Amino acid sequence: MSPLKNIINISKYFCFEFDHNLLEHSNLKEDFIGWEYSIGNLRMPLLKEYFPNCDVSFFPITKTSLQENCIIKNIDLLENEFSNLKKTHILVDWPEEFNNLLPQILKSFPHCVTLNSKEVIETEDCLISNEENLLSQMEMNPVTFMEPFDSKRYLLKVLQNKSLNIHCVGGFENCLQWQLFEQATSKSIVPPELILPGAITTWLQKNFSSPIHPATLKNEYLIHNISNSCKNMIQFIQNHAGEKILIICGYELLKQFEMQIANKIETGTLHDFLEEKIISFHDAKLKHNTKQLILCQPSIDSCCEYMNLTGFFAKDLLKEKNTILNWINFAKKSYAEAFLRTSEKYDNWTKLKISASQERDYFRFSYRLAYDKNLLFPNIFDMLLAATSVIDSNFAYELLKECKNIPTNALFASTLQQIHLPLSRFFKKTSKISIQKFETIQSSKKITKSKIKSVDKIKQHSKTPPVDEEKYADNSWIHEDHPYSCSFPSEDIFMERLALNIKKNMRDKVRSQEIIHQELQADFCDGLDIRETIRNWHKEKIIIKDKLNTGKADIGAVIFSFAEPIKDDFYSWKSYWLAEQHDDSNLMFYATPFKDNLIGPGIAKSEFGGFAVIPLPSSIESPWNNPFILHYAQNATECLILAGALSTNHRSILFISNHPPSQHISKILKQSRKNIIYAKLDEFPQEDIRLVRTFHILAEAGVRNYAQKYIRKDS
Repeated sequence: MSPLKNIINISKYFCFEFDHNLLEHSNLKEDFIGWEYSIGNLRMPLLKEYFPNCDVSFFPITKTSLQENCIIKNIDLLENEFSNLKKTHILVDWPEEFNNLLPQILKSFPHCVTLNSKEVIETEDCLISNEENLLSQMEMNPVTFMEPFDSKRYLLKVLQNKSLNIHCVGGFENCLQWQLFEQATSKSIVPPELILPGAITTWLQKNFSSPIHPATLKNEYLIHNISNSCKNMIQFIQNHAGEKILIICGYELLKQFEMQIANKIETGTLHDFLEEKIISFHDAKLKHNTKQLILCQPSIDSCCEYMNLTGFFAKDLLKEKNTILNWINFAKKSYAEAFLRTSEKYDNWTKLKISASQERDYFRFSYRLAYDKNLLFPNIFDMLLAATSVIDSNFAYELLKECKNIPTNALFASTLQQIHLPLSRFFKKTSKISIQKFETIQSSKKITKSKIKSVDKIKQHSKTPPVDEEKYADNSWIHEDHPYSCSFPSEDIFMERLALNIKKNMRDKVRSQEIIHQELQADFCDGLDIRETIRNWHKEKIIIKDKLNTGKADIGAVIFSFAEPIKDDFYSWKSYWLAEQHDDSNLMFYATPFKDNLIGPGIAKSEFGGFAVIPLPSSIESPWNNPFILHYAQNATECLILAGALSTNHRSILFISNHPPSQHISKILKQSRKNIIYAKLDEFPQEDIRLVRTFHILAEAGVRNYAQKYIRKDS
């Protein structure tokens, strides 16, 4: 941009007029976003012909745009640079019913709020709608929705102490039905996120050249609103000649304002239109008994259905202390930090770390989805789709919580009435992504119990009576010596099934083999061993190998070890559980104290450091009090190994860990004519290992009836 150029034409009647005094003293960098508003104004020169003393500028703004919110953040931070916005009358294209509620609307920032009629609040029926009658519902149900970083509310919040007054002149772009209609029908319009640094003029030129949707011009209610809004703006300009006026409005009303004046010029009626005595839009509405709007707060679920700006973007904007020179770099940083937070939560829940390749593929896929939609950044739908496709639904669920983690205003959260406004109430055609959420292990699958020979069990003819959630609402049971604590059956069955499958695979794969290397005599036995021959080349002898196969492995107990021995203090809860009716094995384990992690009434969560699945029949007693085990075992894992070996008559035990058993414990088992078959934990499906790593403790069996609501294993 050349400093000698004073005006940039935006449309037939609008232009950017630059102030040379501000331009000469400006030290802003070239990529500073919003420089147009710091060194000039959007004006309509035609108004000067009819109102010579008027000083009117326009601030076009969308409902919500990350780039525009970064501009507003800079206005807040750089008060001196935006001094031209001080002491100005503010006109905003909100319905005039907002005037009395303006203090509440602005003070509630950044809390999500909605304005509804009494009929909408009191009705319980969801009025299923479709695209054809969305606009007609604006008159019946004038629902207005303001998400946390609604651009107009944010700007007014910033400017309220710098301006004389804020006035609502009427409008329609904040109505929820209009927003949905616009999103559904404006596919050809360039999305706001494509506004690059210093390119607002280009964006406005593109927007003004786009045609007005035919449905807008056909709807009488919209035409009436547009006409009265334009009249209110003209009336205010007439009554405040010589005073600074800033009109904050959406692109649609700005286009309609220009179109109305252009039509009046073409028909020669502009002078009559400007001289016409205008009745207050607010009075006209009252005369026709139009519904009054009441300020409420939408439920978190309905709020997230309509939200454009993700929660983590909004929170990062609030926390930002420095001027944002490039909104794209800010957005990249915010997006990356949200991914890292999600990865950490995913790791805490699943015990699986996001690899570098997964991270690379995720960002490539999400940005590709955005590129296909002509966006610079992926929207919430694209983020979740990429997370589900590249990683899994668990990661997508954690990322969804980051997107939903919107900033709130504690004062208004406790005082405003809450209302649920599902998207289906206004619009049928929606894009939704299904994130598979397993409340417990295999909750959506039928679990067929493996056939294991076990001792006969007494059949229970009556089911355990359920208990009410209120019984354990205070969770005092963890502080008592509670004798009825139990596990969650789905987790027990999954644990047993996993252990059985691993044993079957190991029996087919692992054999008790001893390899003897000897000199070639007369028989090649099991073949020539080239490595041993080369190693003994100085002896000038050929070495062969002989395998002594002793049959399939006779595996009894299966021991899993997840933690290093040096972390035994972290897994301080040590116990053993006898088999219940739905079980085919006993369980010994050491884990984190469940009292430290309550997730629901009568429900606690713990994480295994290690556990042993011991099949029935077996003789079991607590390994943590056995003097023989305590004498020889040097850590908790060795306690489980010795207990597993002592509890069954099987010749072998299967030890699964990333840390091989110590020679000390292997020697003790060998002296008892038993052996350890060792397998690395990383060799098994990590999804199964993750599922079995954590488990839940219930206050009593009756809690099982509602526990699934609180237990999350695969989400």
